Amino acid sequence: MALIDNHKSVKIDKTFEDNHPEMFKFFNDRNIDVEVSDDFKGLKTFLTSLPKEDYPYNYDEFFDPDKTFNLENKSFVLYLKKDGNIISTYAAKDMDFTNFYNEFNEYWGVKSTEEKVNELSFLFTPNKLNMYSSCQWVSKDHRGKKFGMILDHLKKNICFDIFNATSNYAIHKESLKDYHLNGLHYNVSIHLATIPQGDVGGAGDKNDKIYNVCWIERFDWFNKLNDVRKLYNK
Repeated sequence: MALIDNHKSVKIDKTFEDNHPEMFKFFNDRNIDVEVSDDFKGLKTFLTSLPKEDYPYNYDEFFDPDKTFNLENKSFVLYLKKDGNIISTYAAKDMDFTNFYNEFNEYWGVKSTEEKVNELSFLFTPNKLNMYSSCQWVSKDHRGKKFGMILDHLKKNICFDIFNATSNYAIHKESLKDYHLNGLHYNVSIHLATIPQGDVGGAGDKNDKIYNVCWIERFDWFNKLNDVRKLYNK
């Protein structure tokens, strides 16, 4: 296993590795290289060049360097590579949830309700570093082998260990709620919106109409780490 550092500020040093030996052993035993990058143009080019049957999604515009302006701040791209080929991707960025929620609602024509805002009150709390993640992909030949799950865990560890984030949140198809809670170990997953036309960002295709938002707080993740590590050897 090799660690490939192509990021100006995210440095996966020995202390970080020593804090997560089971995770890196999983990659090492399978001869998987881990790359950390800040090249979002490269991520967009790679994902949008994949055949539709392999990546049947729209690219998430929150990670589009041509349409957003804060990717140079607290953000990163992750790749897993096998024999020099990219087999999995992920990305995360500092994004105030209020901005995310307002832009999401405006783009999809969703009407916000007071009840919904109350349900999401933690994420709306100001002066917190909430990191949004998306652009998760695993090649067809490597699905079902835990790569997506453990890359998600690596992403969370970077958010919380390196950036000291308050929380990490994401959107997902409602049908994948159990996977996000029991595999990816988010703490909460609740209904965000029903989009009649479907095809929401990088989270699903036109058949996916019901979306949840999930999140986990920093200290809840730390408290789950022992259980998370047990997943790597199952």
